[in-house]
Order: sequence, then structure tokens, then C-alpha cells
Amino acid sequence: MRVITIFRHGDRGPLTTLDDKRKINCSSYITERYKRLEKFVRTYKSETLAAKLLPRSDFCIPGVLSKQGASQLIELGNGFKESYAKHCNFSDSNIIKHLSANTTSYSRTIQSAYSFLFGLVGSMFLNINLQKSGDVTFCSKYCRCEAANRFEKLHKFELNDLFKSDVSLAHFSPQVRRILKNSEKSKKSILPTTLKDILLHYACHDEIPGCSADESLCVNSTTIIPLDYYLQREAEASSSGLNLKKAGILRAYGLLNTIDQQILSWINMSKKRKAKTFLYFPYFNVFSGHDLTLMYILASLGIYDGYLPQYASRLTFEVLSKRGQYYLRVLWNGFDVSQNICPSSQTYCNARFLATFIRFEMKRYFQTDDFMRACNL
Repeated sequence: MRVITIFRHGDRGPLTTLDDKRKINCSSYITERYKRLEKFVRTYKSETLAAKLLPRSDFCIPGVLSKQGASQLIELGNGFKESYAKHCNFSDSNIIKHLSANTTSYSRTIQSAYSFLFGLVGSMFLNINLQKSGDVTFCSKYCRCEAANRFEKLHKFELNDLFKSDVSLAHFSPQVRRILKNSEKSKKSILPTTLKDILLHYACHDEIPGCSADESLCVNSTTIIPLDYYLQREAEASSSGLNLKKAGILRAYGLLNTIDQQILSWINMSKKRKAKTFLYFPYFNVFSGHDLTLMYILASLGIYDGYLPQYASRLTFEVLSKRGQYYLRVLWNGFDVSQNICPSSQTYCNARFLATFIRFEMKRYFQTDDFMRACNL
């Protein structure tokens, strides 16, 4: 078995806050495994190493991984360790040779990657070299794409128009402007997903949001209940949006190609090897990314439900072999979605399904399977 998993970083401070002066404790729900990581890192007595591997505060910092977030990824890594224990001994030092880890350049994804690896292989995680990508999509050589930018902008315009034109959604924008009266974003167009991110900053850490500057509007149950409806409408528009689908295909093109090439190399390698112990020794390829990283791939595969992936969400590709044939099993947060992606298959996808799928979707939506041509349309 070979495994590729792409996950979102753990809990972080919100990118927008209601009150920049208020400190929220984001270390109330740390796990025993996180405490072990912290203790292990402190033994090196290196502030540089600690800053690289660990969240730097007990309190939420905008855009920065929290200790709770690191805990989530350690537990996720440990979950993978338990799930694949029958295939591999993660305590064996040789496992390091068969692990590949990739991350974007943000501190929250770098620390999430290290946390995941600590949960997976323990103290050996320091021996794993992280490959850093400058783009949230891990696009490799398929990054610059004007068409993708255009389709994303069109999708955002569609969402904004929805909240302006639909009578049942008309109260959302005025409410948000009052709630964010002192925020830089108060004058900008805010979607429900942004407000959800702000509110989860409080809800996930047992805090109660304050009121707006003039105290005339407080964030309470009457505000939250309509938000659920607003989020549902946004999700419906996003999951069915043609422009987001097109943007997703182009944004995910590079990473899906990388995954397919990795699968191809595994298949070729397995066919050449004779030692069964090596054949069934699992390979792991890890990508530590963002909600957008996953959103693009999910949208391109046609399984995006419109809700941005939660912290520590993961999309996993398992390459299986049986009687000389190779198959691809796809798991979204632990649930098998192979048949959603490959409806013609009774069980799993063909191992090289992604190569066929990418070409088909490109021709279907852009009348060409050439990436640069599609980007210049």
C-alpha cells in the first residue's frame, strides 16, 4: 500500500477579529501528546528550534497555529499511525526513508506538518526534511494561470450578487458591518464564511464574543441562527458554481499531476521489485496545506459540498495492489468517496484514474487538455 494525504493545518487565530485588544486563550484543549512534543523540543534548549516547531503563545494570534491546532495534527498523525500499523512499523528507523513531507511556506502549515509527523513517527520526525512550496496549491510548474484568477473573481461576484439580490439574505451585510464596525473589513464585502471564521475563534475556545462598538448589536443566538442559513446558501452556490469548478480544475492541475506521477512511479517500482517485504512496505507522501488547497481539489473532483474544509481535514489517496492490478482508493475525512469520483467502478478507481480524469475535465470545460492554452482562454 502507498499513501498520499493532503490535510489542512490545525486551529489558528482568525484572520479577522471583532476586538484586536482582547486576548483569547487558545491552549485550553491541548493533548498529552502535545505536551510530550513540547517537552521533547525543550530538551534541545534552542529557542530557534522551538520557534520553528511550536506555536509561540498560549493565546490566539491572527493567522498563527495555536497549541490546540498543533494538538489536532498530532492526534491526526497518531490516527494514521494506528490505521496503517498492520502495513508498517512506524517505530522502525527505516520508515524515515519512505516518508516525504511537503508544506506551504506559512508557519501554521510548517508547524502542522511537524506536529503530524511527530504523531506519526515520534521523535524521528526531526530527521524528515520538509519540502516547501511557495503556493497554497502545490502547483509545481503549473502556477501562473490568468483564467483561474478570472474564474475565481467571477465566482466571488456571483456570491456577492446573491447576497445583494436575494430578499431572504438582504439583512446579512448590514448586520456584518455593524458587528465589524471597528475592523478594517467593515467596509469590504464579507461573506458568511468569513464571519464563521471570526465566531469560531470564540466558540472553539469557550469564549463569548462582545458587542459592536455602539453596543447595539451583540453576537448571540439570534445572530448565529441566521448565520447557519447564510452559510447553507453560500455552500449551495459554491458547490454548484461553474466558475469555481473551472477555477478548481486549473488550480488543482499541478498537484493532481504530481500525485498521478507519484502513483505511476510507485507502480513501476513495484513491478521491478522482487522482495515481497519491500513491495508491501508503505510509502507516505504528506502535504500540509490550507482550506483552499483542499477546496480546489474537491471542486475539481466534483465532491465539494460548498463548505470550506475544517481544521485538520484530510483527503487521502491509497494505492492498492491485487493480483497484479493497481487501484486507487480515495478517502475524505476517513470516508470512502471512491465511487463518488469513479461512479462506473464497483469498488475503487483505477490507479491511473487521475491522469484520465484530468484530461477529460480539461477537454470538457476548456476544449483542450493543454494547461497553458486553457489558462489563456
